[in-house]
Amino acid sequence: MRTFLLRAKHFFRRNIYPITVTFCTVLVLGIITFSAYASIKESNQELAQTNNPVISENEPAQKEDDKTTEMGGSGSTQKPEATKPVVQQIVFDKPFDNATVLKDYTDSSLVYDATTKLWCTHQGIDYSAIEGQEVKSVYDGVISKVESTMMYGTIIYLKVSDELTVVFKGLASGVSVKEGDTVKKGQIIGKVTSFLAEKAEGIHLHLEVLKAGKLVNPNEYFKK
Repeated sequence: MRTFLLRAKHFFRRNIYPITVTFCTVLVLGIITFSAYASIKESNQELAQTNNPVISENEPAQKEDDKTTEMGGSGSTQKPEATKPVVQQIVFDKPFDNATVLKDYTDSSLVYDATTKLWCTHQGIDYSAIEGQEVKSVYDGVISKVESTMMYGTIIYLKVSDELTVVFKGLASGVSVKEGDTVKKGQIIGKVTSFLAEKAEGIHLHLEVLKAGKLVNPNEYFKK
């Protein structure tokens, strides 16, 4: 063992320079290789970030907030319902105080007409009255037409809405309104008189309602 150590010591003393040069060369090459590897790795990371940008921590929350805002702020997947327009219910007043129905509306059965002596439908309401009794507007509206006829006396057409019109038949001449007048519910528009079409029924007001140009039951619009 002692002999081996002496020989090794003699070998290192004689070859110290080439050994030192070799060690330094290997060390320098190792440093260069490590630096090159680190540089290549860093370049690859930068390229990956460019192609796939990193999402910040706040971005998912922001996208979630945007989604919630689009959903109406509640996080629901259902779209908010549109506000439905409020439809005003039309309710008529009677054409005069203590109005009594003489003959009611019917379009599904026949009733006897004492004037014509025939059985027929009656698509209006007859209100008992006295000569000269004042007739009131049953609703707010515009007088769309006033006409004088032989069979029904003076007729007033009251336009309540775009599709609804009230027709007053059996009025005396010299009514209180004219075409184009705006009237209010309860306003006096004319007076009752007798008329030929229903003369045998006595003095009364004949009232009809037109919806989209067709006769409908006026009872649908009066207070129950």
